[in-house]
Amino acid sequence: MIGSVLEDVRLALRTLGKDRAFTLLTVVTLAVAIGANTAIFSVVDGVLFRPLPFPDADRIVTVAAGTLPAPGRTIPGAIPFSDRGYWHFVDNNRVYEAFGGYSGGQQMALIGDGEPLQINAAAMTASAWEVLGTIPQRGRFPTPEEDVPGGPIMVVLSHGLWVGYFGSDPDIIGRTIELTGLQAEVIGVMPNGFNFPSPAIDLWIPQRLDPASQNFGAHRIYGLARLAPEVTIESALADAESLIARFGEAGYGETVVAGLFSGEAFVRTLKDEVVGDVRQPLLILLGAMAFVLLIACSNVANLFLVRADARMRESAVRMALGSGRWKLIRYVMTESVLLAVIGGVVGVFLAYLGTQALVAVAPASIPRLDEIGVRGPALLYTSGIAILAGLFFGLFPALRSGSDKMLGALRDAGRSATIGSERHRARSAMVVAQVALALVVFVGSGLMFRSFQRLRAVDPGFRAENVLTFKLSPVPANYDNSPEVLAQFYDELLDGLEDIPGVARAGAVTSLPLQGIAGSLSTSIDEFPVADDEFPPTFLIRRATPGYFEAMGIDVLEGREFTDEDHQERLGSLIISESIKDRFWPDVSALGKRMAIAGAAARSVGVVRDVNAVGLDTEAEPYIYKPLLDSVGGGVAAMAMAVRANADPLSLVPAIRNLIASMDAELPISEIRLMEGIVSDSLSRTSFTMTLLLLAAAIALFLGSV
Repeated sequence: MIGSVLEDVRLALRTLGKDRAFTLLTVVTLAVAIGANTAIFSVVDGVLFRPLPFPDADRIVTVAAGTLPAPGRTIPGAIPFSDRGYWHFVDNNRVYEAFGGYSGGQQMALIGDGEPLQINAAAMTASAWEVLGTIPQRGRFPTPEEDVPGGPIMVVLSHGLWVGYFGSDPDIIGRTIELTGLQAEVIGVMPNGFNFPSPAIDLWIPQRLDPASQNFGAHRIYGLARLAPEVTIESALADAESLIARFGEAGYGETVVAGLFSGEAFVRTLKDEVVGDVRQPLLILLGAMAFVLLIACSNVANLFLVRADARMRESAVRMALGSGRWKLIRYVMTESVLLAVIGGVVGVFLAYLGTQALVAVAPASIPRLDEIGVRGPALLYTSGIAILAGLFFGLFPALRSGSDKMLGALRDAGRSATIGSERHRARSAMVVAQVALALVVFVGSGLMFRSFQRLRAVDPGFRAENVLTFKLSPVPANYDNSPEVLAQFYDELLDGLEDIPGVARAGAVTSLPLQGIAGSLSTSIDEFPVADDEFPPTFLIRRATPGYFEAMGIDVLEGREFTDEDHQERLGSLIISESIKDRFWPDVSALGKRMAIAGAAARSVGVVRDVNAVGLDTEAEPYIYKPLLDSVGGGVAAMAMAVRANADPLSLVPAIRNLIASMDAELPISEIRLMEGIVSDSLSRTSFTMTLLLLAAAIALFLGSV
């Protein structure tokens, strides 16, 4: 048997070598389809299928409490814990082997020999490191005894920061670095590829939470836990909901528990949290590529039928000379599988190039990009689809080659018209199958393209053209830890920016549009009081300087922008977005309306357009803007700057750098970007998916034309 198969392989290689046009066309068709499938599978495998690089990663979960979707509420459905809520879960849960917390996105200034570097820091509890179960490449993590209020200031560096900034210093452990005006000891370096909670994090600091804290309001701690053995997600969810129902025991007021929390808990595997909402688009892409493979198989099957028809008399002669039906079928199947294997080998090479290209052009919002590659599972996938493809497109031609009608073709030329008609019907069926499969791919990509065009047509609420943005995080200690001194710095900076030739207007805000939601505060409105047992509406809050709305191109619909007097004299002025006005004062002016934010009195002086905080595919959130200094709390240090230019905004960067360096030589500038680029980035994931679907349609068109 083995000898017969090897003989078939040798004969097939000789035959295919002679019929070079057929062989080349078949191999190219299969290589393109298999390569595209393998490349997309490699992406899906790296993002969705591969386990996270932590021990028993499927037992690591994120934990959060749900909030009521009450009218006017803008806090997301799942929010982090407050200090008190975190300790309530730590002390009373019954399902976790370890429970920790983290908070991310804190910007700090790393001061060294050269230009100050703005870095992103995440705060981790000592127990959070225990939950992850990872180990540092060098050094150690903070101990529980060190992770306390007043504990030593220490940091764990990312591998990228250690290599890029510290030159892979082998003596980095124990070294003291200056971080946002503080002296911090380096105690560890993480291995390459560790990027929790996001790839943007440069270093980690202790969370230093106080078990006796009575902080109920600042929800900033994300729960991270490791399930105990034998504990399921369902039982962990039930335990979390029972703890939320007992928030009153932790000290939460009845009004907060009843008005803020829904009683629902969110317990998700860390992998689901990391993958987020990219699962469905990636699976759709994989499905589209499966259709492309079926189109290729139909195409090749048609080629085999045409070839079989041309060789019908030859096959009939072989059968007449004693070649068995099974032997003839086996030979045709050997040819088809051999071609599929060759196409698969070439396809792997194309997939390797394609995967590298996909990773290079993929938006940074796609998770786990550094884990994508043509690895073992992708090679097994390629082998499987290559063999299945060979069996698929070779089976029907093989059965026809071994049919009794072959002998009939030799005995009775009069029946050739009937046989030709059957051959025509078979080839027509293959063409119909190709068209139907291609139509599915074309319709899917067309719908995606139309959705993308609609998304691009969404008005974000601001004018992004000619706007340069960057971020600053002054060290409060360098400004006497005084909100007034910091505000004066920003006043002088804005004046200096507007003195630069080519600058039309400059302003600052705590959070730029399309870059995530900001903090939120409860707000009571004089004209719409709530009952004592009701929770007041909560709105997202941004702080802004005079000139910000003009610089960002946000239209003032009623009233005015902020003035210097609004923050310098702390008048309690507010500017509200139009959706707040439409909800509370749809038919009257909203100017002068009095409200209290976090208990402090304020009044509205303007109404501006709604802007999208997260993305163009989400509904714009209602915002309240406060001055940099006002009657509600103090000032802030970190701000995002918006500079509207009369010409090319990037040409202003050198002058801006010189201005800031002259005012504060230790102040780093980060994330210098055009606002148009930020808008494009908000569409990048949808654009990436659309591009790949259009690529699938193009491949289908190519295969259909072969």
